[in-house]
Amino acid sequence: MAFPDWVEAQKKRGYEIKEIKGNYYMYERKSRYDKAKKKAVKVTGDYIGVITPEGLVPKKARFDKEKKMFSVEYGASNFLYSIAGDLLDPLERHFGDINGRRIWATSMLRLIAPCPFGRVEDHYVNSWMKETFPKLALSGASLGSLVKEVGNDRRACAAFMRETMQPAPYFLIDGSRVNSKSCGVMRAMPGHSGGGKYIPQMNQIYIVSVSGHGDSMPAFYRNVPGNIPDISAFDLTLEDAGVTEGIILADNGFASGFNFEDLEGPGHNLKYIMPLKRNTAEVALGGMEFEEYFSYHNRAIKANSAVKDGYRICTFCDTGMQAKEISDFVRRAEKANATAEMKRGFDPEKDIVDVTAKTKADEANFGIIVMRTNILDKPPSYIYNSYKVRWEIEQMFDTLRNACDQDSSYMHDDPGFEGWSFFGHLTVLVACRILAMLRERGLLKFWSLRGVLDHFAKIHKVLVADEWHLAEVTKKTRDLASSLGYDLN
Repeated sequence: MAFPDWVEAQKKRGYEIKEIKGNYYMYERKSRYDKAKKKAVKVTGDYIGVITPEGLVPKKARFDKEKKMFSVEYGASNFLYSIAGDLLDPLERHFGDINGRRIWATSMLRLIAPCPFGRVEDHYVNSWMKETFPKLALSGASLGSLVKEVGNDRRACAAFMRETMQPAPYFLIDGSRVNSKSCGVMRAMPGHSGGGKYIPQMNQIYIVSVSGHGDSMPAFYRNVPGNIPDISAFDLTLEDAGVTEGIILADNGFASGFNFEDLEGPGHNLKYIMPLKRNTAEVALGGMEFEEYFSYHNRAIKANSAVKDGYRICTFCDTGMQAKEISDFVRRAEKANATAEMKRGFDPEKDIVDVTAKTKADEANFGIIVMRTNILDKPPSYIYNSYKVRWEIEQMFDTLRNACDQDSSYMHDDPGFEGWSFFGHLTVLVACRILAMLRERGLLKFWSLRGVLDHFAKIHKVLVADEWHLAEVTKKTRDLASSLGYDLN
C-alpha cells in the first residue's frame, strides 16, 4: 500500500511500517524458517516507535511507569551538562532533536560509569539526567537501533566533528587498532593485538587537535579495515576533516610512504614535522657538527639543520637519551658476554664482543632523532619542542581511550561499529575538556579524570516534600567543585 511521503521517508532495510487506525508504526522485520512451507516466512519483530510528520518517535521506555526516585545522582551529571551542554545544539542539528539528546545523554552516562549500552538506562533512571532530559528512550533495544542509525549516517557524524573541531596550530595524526570481538564486522581484518593474539581489528585513523597551551582534543576520525596502513588513509582523512592549515605531527610510520612533495611546493599552508629513521640516507651521522644547543625538560639537546629543496632535515642529539642508550647497550653486551662464557665450547676470539670498541663504533647513533619538515623559517629548537607535543599528547590520549573503554568493540556489524565509534568520540571529547580544566588550574597532580567524576557522582539530590534538595556534601567535595568553578547550587 502507498504511504504518505513523510512516512515513506522513514523506510529502511530491516524494518517494516504498519498503518493502524490512521497511525503509522515501525517494527523490526525478521524471518524464520517454516518447516511446513519449506521456506523462510516474514515475522514481525519488536515495536520501534510511531512515525509522525516530524519523524520517528521511539517507544517509551519502561521507566515511564515507575515512581519517581527519592534520591538521584546529581553532581557528575550536572557537571558534565555545565561543561559540555554546548554540544547539544550541533548534535540536535545533525541528528534531530530527540536523537541528539539521546546521543548526548548516553555518551555522558557512559563517561560517568563506563558500561555496555544495555545498562545505560539503569544509570539514567537513577541520575539527574532523567530530570534534565525526561522520557528519553534509552533501553538496550532502543539504543541498539540508535547506534546503528548513527553508524549509517556518516555524513552527519563527519559534519558534527568538523563543526566542533578545536582551532589549533597542531594536528596529531595516528592510527589506533581497535579489536573487534564480533565476526559480524566485515571490515575488521586479522592483526596482532597488544596481548600477542591474532584477532580481527579496525584501524581508527584519528586527528587530535593540540592547542598552543598543550590542550588536546579529539577532532576527527575515520575507520578503515585493520589491514590498511595508516599512511594509506592519510590523505582522505585530512580531506574529510577539512584540515587545510596547521602543523601535522605524524609518527615515523608515515615517513616511508608519505608523498612529501604534495606539501612542499609553494602556496601550501599545511606544514608537517615527521621523524625519520636514524639510518636514513638524508643524513650522515658520522662526524656531524651540531650548531645549536638548548634544553628540554632539564636535558641538553644538540641540533643540526640542513636546508634542502623545499624542506630541511633537523638532526637532534638528546644527551639524556644518549646516556641512557649507551648504558643500556653496554649492560646488554656485558650480559651477552657473561652468557657466552658459560656455554660449552666457549671461544674467546669468536664469542666475546669488545664492548668498548663496539660502543665507540655505534656512538654516533645513540640519542639521535632525525626529523623532516617544510617549516623553513623557525630554529631547530622550535621544531623539536613542537614535535615533543606529539609524544606527550599521544601518551595521554592512549591512556584516556583505555579509561573510557574505547580499546575494544563488541558491536555485531559495521553500522554498529561506526555508531559505537561516534559515541566514543563524544565521550573522549568531553573527557579531554575535563583534563584541560585540571591542567589549567594546576590540579592534574592531585586529581585524575576518574577521581573527579567518581567524587562528583557521590553528590545526590533528594526528594523532600515533593521538592528536590541538594544532599549533604563534604568540604573536600565542595573545595573540588570550587576549584573547577563548578557551582553545585
